[in-house]
Amino acid sequence: MTRCAVTKPLTPHDQAHMLESLVDRTLRSVNDADAAAAAQRVAAIRTQHRLQDNALIEHLIKQKASQAGMVGAATSAAALIPGFGSVAAFTIGVATDVGVTLRLQSELVLEIAAARERILTPAEARNALLVVTGLNMGAERLVNQASRKLAEKAAERFAGRALVKAIPFVGIAISAGTNILMTYMIGRRADAYFQLGPDAVGDWGDSLRAVTGVDERKLVGWLGDVMQDFGRSIAGGVQRLGRATQRAAGRAGAAVTARFGRRPRRGGTTAS
Repeated sequence: MTRCAVTKPLTPHDQAHMLESLVDRTLRSVNDADAAAAAQRVAAIRTQHRLQDNALIEHLIKQKASQAGMVGAATSAAALIPGFGSVAAFTIGVATDVGVTLRLQSELVLEIAAARERILTPAEARNALLVVTGLNMGAERLVNQASRKLAEKAAERFAGRALVKAIPFVGIAISAGTNILMTYMIGRRADAYFQLGPDAVGDWGDSLRAVTGVDERKLVGWLGDVMQDFGRSIAGGVQRLGRATQRAAGRAGAAVTARFGRRPRRGGTTAS
């Protein structure tokens, strides 16, 4: 007789260790080529949109927050929409992994460094990423609570529309909102770090309190835009949803291999 395995809830210590491992794995995959690519992207945005200083930083943060939000929406939809999970495995695949969101956030830190004209050594880049993106489970719980509020306000914005009736709107919006809020705070923490130094970053409670009021309303707007785009993708068919999620993951696709290990060589050995 086969015994069914029972999955025990993760303890706070296990959750913290898992998160630390994900962050560490992501940081190890960031190298000089990523910093150079980030500088090129920033230069192109600066030229194309004629943005400078704070306006450029805002654009970078919104871009990455929206991409992370779409990844969060797709991940949540795979669990909440009946029959969607099996399709998502083919259309979204590993892009739903939390490692992609961490990668997007790491790219954002490097982009903000480039926008503030900071040239970082590998050691400096790693330290900055640790300070800016290093999370703890207490902070994550605070963010999840705040994300629920963002989701409820976004639902009010779309009240009565077919979008809210067609999908588990609030559940998906909470996941998207968590990614948006976390990415937004990481962007603001990175900007403080590169302008004023590590002491200006503060703890996550301070960072979360700093987004109340005007910024909170702005983030509700960003979340609403993501949910509207997500709804259009579903309405347009699964194939379009797959393409939309691929765009949301963006350049993070190259880093997915690092999340799952390197490609095995013939004979079963792993490439170094």
